Parts: sequence; C-alpha cells; structure tokens
Amino acid sequence: MTMLAPWLTPSLHQIQALKQSNSLSHALLLTGADGVGQESLAREMVKDLMCESQQTAACGECHSCQLMKAETHPDFRVLDGEEAGIKVDQIRLLVKQISQKPQVGQNKVVLITHAQAMNINAANAVLKALEEPAAKTYFILTSSQSTSLLPTIRSRCLLVNIPTPNQADVETWLSQQADGDNLKTLFWLTTQPFRLQSIQQQGKLSLYTELPGRLADMLQGNISSTEVLKGVDSKNIDDICNGLSAILHQCILSSTGTMIEDALRDVYPLLMARLGIQGLMLRYQALQALKSDLHKTNLNPVMQLTHELNHW
Repeated sequence: MTMLAPWLTPSLHQIQALKQSNSLSHALLLTGADGVGQESLAREMVKDLMCESQQTAACGECHSCQLMKAETHPDFRVLDGEEAGIKVDQIRLLVKQISQKPQVGQNKVVLITHAQAMNINAANAVLKALEEPAAKTYFILTSSQSTSLLPTIRSRCLLVNIPTPNQADVETWLSQQADGDNLKTLFWLTTQPFRLQSIQQQGKLSLYTELPGRLADMLQGNISSTEVLKGVDSKNIDDICNGLSAILHQCILSSTGTMIEDALRDVYPLLMARLGIQGLMLRYQALQALKSDLHKTNLNPVMQLTHELNHW
C-alpha cells in the first residue's frame, strides 16, 4: 500500500467514512495550494472507489484493484490539464465512455486533474455531466485555482480543502523520498512538497541546485551570462526563469529581515551590492514581464533572457 503524506490522511479518512456510510457525493473537488498533493490524494480516493470489496479502504487484492495497479481498469478515466488545456471534445469523449454500466466492478470514476485548465466549453460539458450523473459514476476534480472554476461546478461538488503542511512536516516527508536531502536545499524555490518531488522526477534537480552558484560566479566576473544559461533551451527556459525569479524574491524578502536560505548565502550579498533593493525589485519586475512574453513573440527566448541577465 502506498504511504500517503500525513497531511493528506485526514481528508482521505473523511472520504472513506462518507463512502462507508453511503453518503458520498458523486462529485468531489480537491483544492489547495499548488504542490500540496491534490493529485496524490485523488488517486488514493480512486483506488478506494474502484475496489470491489466492502472495506473502507481498497483491499489491493480484488480484480478491480489488480487492474488499477496495472493501470488498465476500463471503468477509470483520467484527464490531466497540467501540460495543456482541456478541451470540450476530450470531455465529451470521456462522458460517452463512462455512460455505460461498469464493465468490471461496481463503480466508474472520472479523474480530472488541474481542472482549472478546462476551457469554458469543456467546463460547461463537465457541468452538464454533474447535473445529470450516470449511475455509479464519480467525478473527482483537483485544482490549485478552484475559484477560476465555474461557480456552478463548485456548488455541485463536495469541496475537500487540503491544508498546506508546515516546513517541518515537509522536511520529514522529503527524508523518505528519493534525493530528499538535495530537495531540501531548494526551499528557496518552493516548500510545496509535491512540486519538489516533481522536480526530482523530471530530472531537473541539478538545474535548480546549480543555479545560485552559477549566478554568483557571473556576478563575480568568473563566467558570462551566456555560460549561466548553458544548456537552456525552449523546453527548460521557464524553469530557469522561475529559478531566477525565486532567487530575486528571496533576496528581496531577506533585505526586509527574513532569514536567507543557506543555498543563497553566497549570491545574496553579491546581488545586494550590485543592484540594491530598488534594483532587485526592478529586475524582478522585468523578469516577470519577460516570462509573460516569452512565448508570445518570435524572438529567441534564450537571447531575451541573456539580455536580461546582462542588466544584473
């Protein structure tokens, strides 16, 4: 059985109790800050709902549980909006697929992660499905921006608010994950645990851990801005922009008395000496504008970022 992050367990127990008492809503919306674990919790809920046993939690042994482990259950459908928008044709196909009786177990489950990625037509199609739910069908939506969803969708869902864990809980959890100690050094970037885990899973750990050192070398004249961006392309330039923005943000906070993270102790005094607080804020604003425009122009994005770094 997968070990669920401890701050997610109370919400899972709440849903299991509702399931056991046959009072669980056919639609659930899991919401919280980006990276606290909505998707992890949702998949545990899906396992419980697909299980054929009468247990509160998934038994792990029945045919449905075995199909879920193999990721081949015909009564479970998922749409992920993290990388791209969710369009109406995807929703219509999904609704058509789950309109029949369950093929294997007792229930059918639709999981829509990062539901804020639905366009208005897709959202209306989901709303219609929620208003006219098929028998034995559950919809589970996750979002870090639930207020951007249609109010009518939110009103038809059982809202599950996931708390943001404190840093001590995140550190303990990371200690049990691959590269956990290295991920802890990225608290200057984010303290959201599943965002950190995603960085490790996507192979981007070194990209972020090396960035403060590269920037410090540039500010000391040891390397050029071009060398700071060595290996950067259209696939990872957003990550570099996010990293640079986070460094500037943390330095601005530190200038007001907030303790600086260990990973930024070398680069912070260099940035302060070079730019000062006003300069930090100006460069932060310029970087935000650059991030917004990166994919809106035909200009080379690496060249744009190189030009920005030359102002540092």
